[in-house]
Amino acid sequence: MKKLIIPLAISASLVFMGVKNVNAQITTLETVIIKGNTTEAVVSERVSNSFNELFKEATAPKWFEVNKRFVVNFILNDQKNKAVFTKTGELVYHLSYGSEKDVPDQIRKKIQNQYKDYNITSGIKVRTANVTLWVLNIENSKQILVIRAADDDISVIDRIKKMS
Repeated sequence: MKKLIIPLAISASLVFMGVKNVNAQITTLETVIIKGNTTEAVVSERVSNSFNELFKEATAPKWFEVNKRFVVNFILNDQKNKAVFTKTGELVYHLSYGSEKDVPDQIRKKIQNQYKDYNITSGIKVRTANVTLWVLNIENSKQILVIRAADDDISVIDRIKKMS
């Protein structure tokens, strides 16, 4: 099983990278700090209703309270997902874990044209209120590239050389 490699600084906290949208504005996903063990959570009706409205076909939701936010892991369309909600039921961000088949055709074709020797091995779709983008691993025999892709904006955010 291939794993998605995302360059992150992880110590006692979990921090998700900032993402660049097509208008060249920087959108930073809210930091979620994990102190000690997370605990399973019972969420309010407001949070539950928001989740059920946004993710009608979701199965196996598992809720945790983290840093005064609610994090839910669930399955949707045979994909692992994670979403973060405020206590008032507002979606902070949503992550879908996927592979090449899940990447939109427009983005997949642009990557295939731009990086002919590479294969898309895994990815995460990141959705906030303002932006939707993909963070993808593409690789060839010599290296792995971590790509940020949104519409026509594709950029390399990290290069990892493979050991020979």
